[in-house]
Amino acid sequence: MEPLRQLAEDKLKGRKVIAVMSAKGGVGKSVISSLLALSIGKGTLLIDMDVHTMATAKLFGFNSMHNVGKGGLEPFSVGGIGLISLSGVVKDNYVLLPGNNVGKVMESLVAYVNMEGFKTVVFDLPPGLGEELLTLERLTGNRFTSLIVTTPSKVSIKVVEYLVRYLKERRVNGFLVVNMSYFNCGKIVRPFGGIDEAKSLSERYGIPLFEMPIDPSIEEFVGKVQDYRGDLKKSLEKIATSL
Repeated sequence: MEPLRQLAEDKLKGRKVIAVMSAKGGVGKSVISSLLALSIGKGTLLIDMDVHTMATAKLFGFNSMHNVGKGGLEPFSVGGIGLISLSGVVKDNYVLLPGNNVGKVMESLVAYVNMEGFKTVVFDLPPGLGEELLTLERLTGNRFTSLIVTTPSKVSIKVVEYLVRYLKERRVNGFLVVNMSYFNCGKIVRPFGGIDEAKSLSERYGIPLFEMPIDPSIEEFVGKVQDYRGDLKKSLEKIATSL
């Protein structure tokens, strides 16, 4: 086995690993990842594995470099959790990588980060079924919990089913999270339609279903998501207690 991969595997051993993912982009996955990690709280390390957009660091307002200590890359400390992002290595530069190099970058981030004091690791994966998912499987031996994010859109549900089916075949436990599902304005309003398709998917594959509200105020917290205390955070706190 390659030394880098072995080191990354060793770093994750004995830690609870949660992967927030989707087969489709634009479903609010990075917001879900960030608020979930904050909801779990102390002892949680959030690793941004969407190496092309690096959106998670932007949500928290980080635009600096990770320090390097004796234990490796030092996570940013924010809201009681740790955060690791490739943006803390390349800063404002964009990143273009061929597929197999994405896995190497992922292994490197995990291998070289100082994980001392962290019991839970939350990965924010990019959309799709690709190298990041395969790398996570290799590093954990499929011992992780998945949060599969979708919207109520029929197209989103149909695309996400590929990921649900794949993870079910791999015997990876998880949850189906329907983001941007409803407004709560004294009564429940569903601007994008009901969640019958999502419920059907949940029942067919035997995975628990959670609905997330629409909260336009979340936009005000881009760059300071750690300060957000709205309904979306409260809903994710319920998921955090189920993990």
